[in-house]
Amino acid sequence: MTSEARAHRALVAGFVVLGVLDGVWVARLPALKHKLSLDSGRLGIVIFVVSAVATLSLPLAGWLAARRGSRGPTALGLILASAALTGAAFVPSFAPMLLVAAGLGSGIGVADVAMNAHGVELERRTGRHLLSPLHASWSFGLLGGSAVTVVSAAAGVGLQRELPAVAAALVLGTLAAAPRLLPGTAADVETAHFALPRGTLALPAALMFCAFFVESAAMSWSAVFLSGPVHSSAAVAAGAVVAYAAAMGCARLFGDRLLVRWGFGGLARRSGLVTCAGTLLAILSRSTVPALIGFALVGVGCAAIVPALFRIGGSMPGISQGAGVAAVATAGYTGGLCNGPAIGFAARGVGLSAALGLLAVAGAVIVVLGPRLQSQAMP
Repeated sequence: MTSEARAHRALVAGFVVLGVLDGVWVARLPALKHKLSLDSGRLGIVIFVVSAVATLSLPLAGWLAARRGSRGPTALGLILASAALTGAAFVPSFAPMLLVAAGLGSGIGVADVAMNAHGVELERRTGRHLLSPLHASWSFGLLGGSAVTVVSAAAGVGLQRELPAVAAALVLGTLAAAPRLLPGTAADVETAHFALPRGTLALPAALMFCAFFVESAAMSWSAVFLSGPVHSSAAVAAGAVVAYAAAMGCARLFGDRLLVRWGFGGLARRSGLVTCAGTLLAILSRSTVPALIGFALVGVGCAAIVPALFRIGGSMPGISQGAGVAAVATAGYTGGLCNGPAIGFAARGVGLSAALGLLAVAGAVIVVLGPRLQSQAMP
């Protein structure tokens, strides 16, 4: 087996680990909300801190990936995030929960940029489209993590048993996979620099902002929505993340084919429309089955556009792969950064159902702006 094939398998494992981390975290947010007696505003602050610290870590992660290779940052980020997941099980109040959220965000941010930079480099070396299937691996990890929480909640397994056990398994998986990643990338060290989203990166960055806003909000608030306005049980509420992740994972298996068939403009237009439809179905019905279907549609809408935008960011002339990925990821994580306070505090005034309408607004922006990127995004 070639070094690229081994690295590809290891990278798939890394994306699965990151997905499981995210899946367990977001599916357990209702339980953490209840345990710490948080209202929607304070829960929004917790979500905000995760995204804020992840965003602040992205330029550094891109610099490290470009200068030193992405193997080390991948392992570091996944282990740090796993440790923070364990800490979430034992926090007694809101203030220490913010410290745990910061640790989780820093780990996620570093690992995300490093793994996407590694994926872009593997695409260059192999001449194959790999990013959409790699992001499908993350989605299936998200599915697995949320499914574990569904089973745990149904069986009455508490946070202090589930979260440390999951984290330990993820650390072992990371330690097994990381040594098989490529030791470095082919990025030109002289062009490695902090790349803010401007110039040719401005439009893909704006679209990534909207896509990540939708993706992060659906992940973070879907279970809270079902346990709140829809009045579902803890296990059924966690099933919203399962539906979202399963639909996204399946759609990402075909994402590159759809990009080739429709071009980026057609893909973005359809993605935004499906996101709008799914959001409206969930929030207008306010009942269990339509809400689950709605969040599954949102997962389909998010599926292919995010990896396509990562590919664009990592392929811009004159910008290193790690720095280009970091630039669009910075914009994306800023979108994720906004979803916590925007939806959390809007929910205080107009209710969570109406606040989630912001997902449909972001989807509409993708419909309008996506076709303008067509010439830059041809596969």
